[in-house]
Amino acid sequence: MRHLPPLVVLRAPRGFGKTSTVAYWLRSGALDDRTALWLTLPEHTTPAELWAAMHASLVSVGLTEPTVAPDRGAVDQVLRQLGRRLVVVVDGLHNLTDHAVDAELVELAQAHELVHLVVLTRVDTPIVSIGPATVDTTVLGVPELLLTTAEARLLATRLGLSAEEDELARLVADYAGWPALVRAALLDTRRGPDGRLVTEPAGAARYVSLILADPEQQKWGPIVRALAVPGPVQRDDLPVLFDDPEQRAAAELVMASSFTMVRANGYAVYPDGLRTAIVENLRTEDPERYRELNERVSRRRRRQQRPEEALRYAMRAESWPLVLAILEENWAQLLRRHTGQVTAAVQAMPRELVASSPRLVVARDYVLDRAVAVQAEAALRGGLLTPRARIPVGSMTTTQRLALRFDGTPTFGAEDILLGRLDSTLTSGEHGQHAPHVERAVPELLTQWALSLLYDNDGVGAVYGFALACQEAERLGDAPAAREAASATALAMALLGHIRVAEMWTEHAARFPVPPSRLEEVAEPLTLALVRGLRMEETPWPEPPQAGLEHGLAPLAALSRVAAAFADILFGRLERVRAELQRRTGDHEGEQEEVVRASVGALQVDLALAEGRIDRAGALLVGTHGGDSWSLASRARHAFYVGAYAEALRLTEQAASHAGTRPRVGLELLLLHACAAWRSGQREAAVDHLANAVSIAADTGVLSPFITVPRADLEAIAPAGSWARELLDQPPLAGTDTVFPEPLRAGQLSVAEMRVLRELRAGVPLAHIGRRLYLSESTVKTHVRRIYRKLGVSDRAHALERARELSLLDD
Repeated sequence: MRHLPPLVVLRAPRGFGKTSTVAYWLRSGALDDRTALWLTLPEHTTPAELWAAMHASLVSVGLTEPTVAPDRGAVDQVLRQLGRRLVVVVDGLHNLTDHAVDAELVELAQAHELVHLVVLTRVDTPIVSIGPATVDTTVLGVPELLLTTAEARLLATRLGLSAEEDELARLVADYAGWPALVRAALLDTRRGPDGRLVTEPAGAARYVSLILADPEQQKWGPIVRALAVPGPVQRDDLPVLFDDPEQRAAAELVMASSFTMVRANGYAVYPDGLRTAIVENLRTEDPERYRELNERVSRRRRRQQRPEEALRYAMRAESWPLVLAILEENWAQLLRRHTGQVTAAVQAMPRELVASSPRLVVARDYVLDRAVAVQAEAALRGGLLTPRARIPVGSMTTTQRLALRFDGTPTFGAEDILLGRLDSTLTSGEHGQHAPHVERAVPELLTQWALSLLYDNDGVGAVYGFALACQEAERLGDAPAAREAASATALAMALLGHIRVAEMWTEHAARFPVPPSRLEEVAEPLTLALVRGLRMEETPWPEPPQAGLEHGLAPLAALSRVAAAFADILFGRLERVRAELQRRTGDHEGEQEEVVRASVGALQVDLALAEGRIDRAGALLVGTHGGDSWSLASRARHAFYVGAYAEALRLTEQAASHAGTRPRVGLELLLLHACAAWRSGQREAAVDHLANAVSIAADTGVLSPFITVPRADLEAIAPAGSWARELLDQPPLAGTDTVFPEPLRAGQLSVAEMRVLRELRAGVPLAHIGRRLYLSESTVKTHVRRIYRKLGVSDRAHALERARELSLLDD
């Protein structure tokens, strides 16, 4: 500001903050040695009115006396007599009726050395091009006026607000760096209960409404509003949003060039805060258009097979028949992955519309009115998911939940409470209130829902859903549906490791004198193989049918082959496992169901460990921090076999809680914890965890996890004559050992490798390490590769982390 040029032009849309920017310059103190005058030009200002207003401003600051007919000449005469610098601000140059005066303004700045002319305009006028060609000029457009995070911090400080760097960066991004919008948002911020900065959208929405109401936005307002509706918008979406070809062309221009839109991979989208404000403006100012556009976008997303988005837009449109159609077509997928949206839809839809759909009735009465995950786990722990046991159809009451201790062991009288004999809320007579066609559809729909849970890697929920389907089918006398659901329950139980209960469900399914369904034809042999495999009985694994398998059952066939490969690993048949994984290399991971993807990932890790490729196993686990049982067991096993016993203990500290519902995984975690504790000198913890594992094995019959850990460790923990040793010395565990190699020890790194490992801490290039140790760079690279392999890592950072876990480094 101390070196303000003769002409400064600020060109940006209305509401961008041009006026407040120049006002800040004048308030900053940098221009206090100069006289300043400000002209705001109203609409349709003539050149004569401009010069008259400028002369009047000169009079107001005491630089001249009033005259009868002030014109440009009168202004020139005053400016020639200046004794100190003068800043003249012309706000609203776009309101002039004749832009020939632009050249006269430039001449004014050129002719008078003590004059600094600052011009604000919303549109390109001749001064933008004439000025730089004639006089020293600075043109500040949108790119120059956008706020940076540092500038937003200054703004927040001026407003008396305190915000962190990441909060301000998010705010700037949310409003595309638009200064006035960022300021409006800052004025409506507060600290939430969690301490995070919360921005109320109301201030920004009000500001956007003022901008869009401007007559200059008459052409662009409808386009800007429509483009905000679909979120990320593609060029192919434009015919859905705009019937008029001219509007489509204008929308393409906005998508291609607007600074307010972010473009990536063929999509364009307004930043979150700005989009929210624009959509709110549309919803308030033109609700009918808002609903129409949302319905159009919903229908397009439905055709594109994007049901979650289609449902969201249909809900906004309040197009209930469309909502119903989307839910009908994708109800199982939406129910398991977007439960909140389905709940909101069912609650908002007219009751009669919900009652007309068996799928929505099942969703409403069997799924959405309860905490499925909690109820499924409680029912499984409480022994309710066995044939002929009564499963509560309504939500569990507080009394019922209190009837289960935290460890899942039922208290005295819990069975009666859970079966509804002591709690009238479970016998409320809900049945019989549905239309006959809805009642008949319930078992099949519950089976579909449970199958979707199984594919989504929720085995406990799947067991619950299948068992509930069987119960409802038996209530209705639907033998085929009951047999199918019972067989599916057996499979889900076997996958969890409840093999004795799985056998009970298999026997129960056989009691129904009807032919098996296609689901049972795939599930029944897989269940049998899983049960035998977990008991360590040699058994031929079923070959899934290659033809005629419905698309909905294909994941079960894939799961069968993966389960067989896990058994092959434990018995050392690694070549067959490699062949299975090679066969699956052509599968697109994004198209796999979650249970298949997770199990294949765990299989790859186990194969790498069995082959001694610790580094490969570590690389496969990078980024897999999910809470599912597959990845948890894989990460714990990898930690144990690379010698990171502290990490193995951390990952398996909740092993007992897994054992109650997922005995197979629970056993693996208990045994890994016992062995890691033993090797860490924690004998008491090792004995306790092995004792728990033996008890669970005795209760469930699951034995295969015992050959996932070193036999020598188990024998060291369980002395001769103990209950645990008796189990280990009886067939089929007698004489067995794990296929996995001995866990790594610190002594496996050579002296030379240890020297290189210590040098890695400095973060210097390998060539530099070679010079320090008098080794060639290639020799250092060889040592580093061996270090990575032995520590089971794939980069320097993880090598140092693992070395510290193993106490190889003294820092």
